[in-house]
Amino acid sequence: MNRLERMEKKMQELETKIPSKKKTPKLARMLMKFGKKADKKQGYVLVQYLNIKQQISFKLCRIVGGDQVVIDNKVHTLNPKDVWRYKKTLCYIVREIDRKPVSNQDYNEIARRGDDTCSDVPLIKAVLGAVQKPSNLPGKSIILWILGAVVAGIIIFSFVK
Repeated sequence: MNRLERMEKKMQELETKIPSKKKTPKLARMLMKFGKKADKKQGYVLVQYLNIKQQISFKLCRIVGGDQVVIDNKVHTLNPKDVWRYKKTLCYIVREIDRKPVSNQDYNEIARRGDDTCSDVPLIKAVLGAVQKPSNLPGKSIILWILGAVVAGIIIFSFVK
């Protein structure tokens, strides 16, 4: 068993032992360090795995058959165009229910559907409305001061009487 396999086994044990969400970013940072080693060593890839239970896990996986990764007895196909970069680490984002990794390759299809966010008209209008919105804070504060004085006067009058 080489050093990389021991580290992978240790990471899997750590994933099962961590009960709180506070330690997850530390685990992700540790895996990113292992991912740098995977970039240097041929045959390994860092995978961000999105499973059916709405959980994210980072795994260091061995490439099988040239362009395939086996995670939890499920085969996923890798494509060099679908690589994501986190700082200096290259990684794939793979969904459990999909054979292909998550990528930006279907941008033209998303733009055709009108779901792209590059030219999001409602968002642009909302931002412009927020920027151009006049500030009515001085008028509101004066009204609040007057109401507070009236309430304080009623309370004092009721105690004095």
